[in-house]
Amino acid sequence: MNIDLAMKSIFGVWTAYFIVNALRVLLWGAPDHSHDLADYLITAVISVTVTWALYRLLILVSERAAPVVFILTIPTIILAIGIGYFTNLILAYPTSVLAHISADHGVPAHQALSHFFDTAFVNYLILVGWGGLYLAMANSRKTQVALIHSRNLERTTRESEMRALRYQLNPHFVFNALNSVSSLIIDKKNVQAEHLVDGLADYMRSVLDDDGKDMITIEQEIAQQIRYLEIEQVRFPRRLQFNVQVHADVRNWKIPALIIQPLVENAIKHGVAQSSEPVQITITAVRDADRLKLTVTNDGRMRTSEDTGSGTGTGLANIKERLAAIYGPAAALFAGNAAGDTVTATIIIPDEQQIFRDYCL
Repeated sequence: MNIDLAMKSIFGVWTAYFIVNALRVLLWGAPDHSHDLADYLITAVISVTVTWALYRLLILVSERAAPVVFILTIPTIILAIGIGYFTNLILAYPTSVLAHISADHGVPAHQALSHFFDTAFVNYLILVGWGGLYLAMANSRKTQVALIHSRNLERTTRESEMRALRYQLNPHFVFNALNSVSSLIIDKKNVQAEHLVDGLADYMRSVLDDDGKDMITIEQEIAQQIRYLEIEQVRFPRRLQFNVQVHADVRNWKIPALIIQPLVENAIKHGVAQSSEPVQITITAVRDADRLKLTVTNDGRMRTSEDTGSGTGTGLANIKERLAAIYGPAAALFAGNAAGDTVTATIIIPDEQQIFRDYCL
């Protein structure tokens, strides 16, 4: 039901009717038309009540096409005749309606009935016009509410998916870190074990306890990855080496939290863990025109699709899904083998002002 919309439109239509006719009488007069302001005021008051009755009839059929057309014909004709009859009945008292019309409008008695139906037809057109206006506005409001609800539902679903993707932390990382702690304790390297536990706790806290922020700065993201690499260095003290290069003009650039985490994990899992030689991991963040270029490079070669046990696809798919959810086609991920026996993965992200989100529409 749209009671507020119905009331506003009813009062608006009949107020406009009264004002237009009142101005015509006051400004130009009507030599052949004897209606005064009282006539129009009474007509407007009665019409408001009758139009409300028409509204009650319309909501009974729930905007179904055939019943609406029927109501806007036969019942509306009866209501229009009722407006003319009761208006003239009040104005004619104590004479008859037709006698009043004949005298008031200066027409022969045999033409009074025809004049009455001409007036009723004008009332009918106004009622039908109001009916069409109300149904159009009610349908527009219904469509807007449905659209808002759909967008809210879509946004909630998308945010839930993004959170789920974000918190897909590799359980092997936690498992391996705890194994490293256990090994250090067995070897009675308590200082190193304590340092590793502190690092792991600090990293998990920064990842999980961030007030639900989906977007963080490059500086914050790199700080998290450094914590992660320092933890992994305990497992691979001689093999894991890393270097971070972040240009000053992109430090405050907002990016999705943990967006490069899967790339660093892959570099360790398929680079460091698979090599007996030292492996260099390099993380760079630079501006390329109006876009940000995040690159993770490591020594080694990327596994081919024939190696079904490599497991390199999940992390990359995670990144692609998150980028698509936030930026649409404006962002991209490229990964592959590069020259010099290195693997390079690059994320291209647009400026924050270029992000296309539903709530910006």
